[in-house]
Amino acid sequence: MGARTRSKDLATVLSLGEHGGIGGDKWDDGVFSSIKQVDIIHDYRYINSIRTEYCDDFGNSIFSDKHGGTSNYGTLNKVVLEYPNEYLVSIHGYMGDEGGYDEHYVIRSLTFESNKRSFGPFGQNYGIPFWFPTSGLVKVVGFHGKAGWFLDSIGIKVVPVHNNTIISSVE
Repeated sequence: MGARTRSKDLATVLSLGEHGGIGGDKWDDGVFSSIKQVDIIHDYRYINSIRTEYCDDFGNSIFSDKHGGTSNYGTLNKVVLEYPNEYLVSIHGYMGDEGGYDEHYVIRSLTFESNKRSFGPFGQNYGIPFWFPTSGLVKVVGFHGKAGWFLDSIGIKVVPVHNNTIISSVE
């Protein structure tokens, strides 16, 4: 992944989560100015992988690694935000047993909430529901979690917003 850019206007970043299972390798995309797009590969049982297009302070695209499955098996869906006026405020979904031999928990479905609309659900709404209670007063600026053959867990990094503007740090 390219250099991580942290906006000089970002207030204190809050890391929320992770929801999901304990399997997979830990990953952390860092903190960016905004999210432009999220690619989700899934089938009817679980989320195989996600990959995010972030943007830096100048609007340049920075792509994350693909987190999850080593193949592109499944359905590809794209959450495309109307940058710069639309941004993610939360995600929610379901986690549960992936149905394999070792029976560990994975992310089974994801729904993305922006300040304007909802995307999804992607995958199957079955298992244990989870959500990040953000009340729409934050902007998602990064993802973290665990992944192996599947997306095992996911968390978000947020900054506060006020009237659609990122709150600056107090000097």
